[in-house]
Amino acid sequence: MTDYIDIEDLHIRVELRRGDRRTLSVTVTDKGELLVKAPLAMSEDRIRRFLNQKKFWIYKQVKHQMESMEKRVNRSEEEIGRLKKQARIALTARTDYYAELLQVKYQKIRIGSQRTRWGSCSSKGTISYNWHLVLMPEIILDYVVVHELCHLIEMNHSPQFWDRVEKILPDYRDRRAWLKKHGDEYL
Repeated sequence: MTDYIDIEDLHIRVELRRGDRRTLSVTVTDKGELLVKAPLAMSEDRIRRFLNQKKFWIYKQVKHQMESMEKRVNRSEEEIGRLKKQARIALTARTDYYAELLQVKYQKIRIGSQRTRWGSCSSKGTISYNWHLVLMPEIILDYVVVHELCHLIEMNHSPQFWDRVEKILPDYRDRRAWLKKHGDEYL
């Protein structure tokens, strides 16, 4: 089913994908559309009721996504390549600096264009960063670096993990809040 729903002033495209799953999920795509994943046997009527119950959340998420799309800067492939190189240099330097402070070793650094994450750390020690970080204030870049390096010690977000982050960056909560509030402006 591909359909449209109207919420307030928005005409939203809805794509329904059925599969071998137990639960119903709704995701707002980077184009401001809804992707609904549902169990094979679930009726369309039940799905529509669910969407109606989530109308306020959907409206808020789609509106936010559309505002983010309007703010995005279109960059040439050449400019993106230059920024990725710049990100690799800056992020490697900051990662090396904080790895020494934390007394941890990472395996390698990857620079990518993730849409939903600023960084990640694999259990094998590969740290992946979003190249858009290089556009942000350095204190925010440092927060992401420290966050990922602390995952080399604690592969979770337990109180011990946050204690480690706080030992290095006592104001990490402010940096984290800034990233949540302003991060989309840099994608």
